[in-house]
Amino acid sequence: MRRLFALIAAAGLVAVLAGCSGEAEAPQVPPTEQLAAAKTAFDAAKTVSLTLTSRDVPPRENGVTAAKGVGVIDATEPKFQGTITGTVEGIAATIDAIAIGDTAYLKLFTPQYEETDLTTLNAPNPAQFFNPATGISSLLPKTTDAKAAGQTRSGQDVLDRIDGTLDGALVEDLLHLGDGTGTFTVSYGLTESNELRTATLKGPFFPGVEATYLLTMTDYGAPATITRP
Repeated sequence: MRRLFALIAAAGLVAVLAGCSGEAEAPQVPPTEQLAAAKTAFDAAKTVSLTLTSRDVPPRENGVTAAKGVGVIDATEPKFQGTITGTVEGIAATIDAIAIGDTAYLKLFTPQYEETDLTTLNAPNPAQFFNPATGISSLLPKTTDAKAAGQTRSGQDVLDRIDGTLDGALVEDLLHLGDGTGTFTVSYGLTESNELRTATLKGPFFPGVEATYLLTMTDYGAPATITRP
């Protein structure tokens, strides 16, 4: 009988401890708050490295398909230095680029950088990716239907995944792709310290075609000096 009472008491203690353990768990942060924190972390970093890739892009469609470089985050004069890959009139090329504010300099098959109007190439100004008001981080608080979607992996990082949707006008403003209508799905990957590591956008980037663009951000706050050529 004593043994039965001891077993019952032990079971009750385990239940109490389990209940206490459950009460001690931290509450889940709402996805909108996570995205807001990620914007704050991105803008405060001042510099970040960016890799842009794409999938399912029609081979002869004009527009940017990839980019790689470092950006300086600034509301007045954002900057970028790296390479841009794109297609113009069916010809694809990777070009060295420096962009400071509204001005871009490209090596268009020349040994020297030349000031270039990117609108003539239907290409986005990569410096503006790092403008807190209109760039990559501006998408985060404008994401609708944000919801937690478990975890994902990027290299060695295990990230919190948040899925949502973006208005087509936001995507067109950022990448100069799409017609400014429709809806794009987006999936973000955030680190434990609220760094935006990945952003995957899928939708009607081109007429009648769903393509995917993946942005990967690393090296938050690493030293970077970008000057006009």
